[in-house]
Amino acid sequence: MTPQSPRKTNPASNSLLEELRSRAEGNSLPSEKQRLSEAQIRSSIDQLLWHIHGWLEEVARYLQTLRPPVTHEFNFSNLMTMRSLTLDQCFVSYRRQRFGEQELLDHVEFYYRLMCPSTPIVRVPATSANEVETRLRVVGLAFEANPEIDQWRSVRAVQFKINPEIKVTIRLEPDYVQHKIGVRLSNVDRFEALQMVFSPSQLDEEALEDLVRLILGESSAFLKRAPWVTNWRPTRPAFTPVAPVSRYIL
Repeated sequence: MTPQSPRKTNPASNSLLEELRSRAEGNSLPSEKQRLSEAQIRSSIDQLLWHIHGWLEEVARYLQTLRPPVTHEFNFSNLMTMRSLTLDQCFVSYRRQRFGEQELLDHVEFYYRLMCPSTPIVRVPATSANEVETRLRVVGLAFEANPEIDQWRSVRAVQFKINPEIKVTIRLEPDYVQHKIGVRLSNVDRFEALQMVFSPSQLDEEALEDLVRLILGESSAFLKRAPWVTNWRPTRPAFTPVAPVSRYIL
């Protein structure tokens, strides 16, 4: 009996097998080494945020003492401009979260307010009052609305007396999955919220110094350090919240 010849291997089958193997390995659970590496990256981002928190906390103490002038001018819908501002009431807060076995910072927030030397007053026709009121609420300006009534008891105009302060927040939110840090600037140099996204290595002390110069109106270099992103939100895996803590400097 003639021995059966060995079956020849089809090169195409080898190629398919390699493709399936590669795809299966790509979908497999991460190795212990990979998990450790991710944990180390998350830890390094968390440490960076703690450093930024401490740095900003020290800055807040100095600014609270100095109450420096701020050169920004805030224009509201061509109806009024708030200028000759001074910085006041600074503090830094943070919140923590649990990511698996790690307890990490969920965000760091720097808060202050800008004080205007006079009380702005905006007078608009009654037909525009609702729109103006909505926009004032969106930018966070407190106000008192006083309707002006004519002899026929009809509202002809509305006068808005604006509380002479602008509330400002700078919020840093880490994305521990994509290894990014979002920085949201609300009313820092305009009545608007801007969102920027940094890699951790970009948020060094030079960048933080540029941020303080932006706050004071001395330079806008910080706004050029990272791209502006609309509606950015950090990836949110299943986190376990940790009791929030805020530190106030009065």
